[in-house]
Amino acid sequence: MSKDVRQNFVSNLASRYGDRLRRFLSQRLRNVSDASDLAQEVFLRLMRVEHHETIRSPEAYLFTVASHVLHQHTLRQSMTPATVDISELFAELQLTSNDDPAACADVAQRIEQLESSLKQLPPKVSTTLMLHRFAGFSIEEIGQQLGVSRSAAKKYLARALTHCRQAEESATYKDV
Repeated sequence: MSKDVRQNFVSNLASRYGDRLRRFLSQRLRNVSDASDLAQEVFLRLMRVEHHETIRSPEAYLFTVASHVLHQHTLRQSMTPATVDISELFAELQLTSNDDPAACADVAQRIEQLESSLKQLPPKVSTTLMLHRFAGFSIEEIGQQLGVSRSAAKKYLARALTHCRQAEESATYKDV
């Protein structure tokens, strides 16, 4: 089958069902801004279909593919660890006024908690976080710097962020 025939098939589906597809995805996503990207992924997958003429119900097929894309997206999102933006924390801490003793004490306490949290981590894990957040290194650059693979550097970063998030949450619960 020629590429033009497939493009026409997908183009016709996009014009007929594109709006419904985006609504379908938007209603099922936490982050509605992902709907357009997922719709594009659906249409890209349809471009790979070799024998589209054998599809009895193109609309049903479209929404079946969309359901699969949505499911995979949800799985990827659930495996991504929640993050704490440490650079935002430091920016917030640096913006506090030196005139307010209570604010200074709070800043000192939060910095101490962060330092304590980072000390609990293995050196490569805490270094990964520092290189990524404060030096602006990419995952690849961190891997090269530490002499580890990209996937190892990525795991180190996820572990450090998860640890800091949990430490911050437990500190918050202690204060309550």
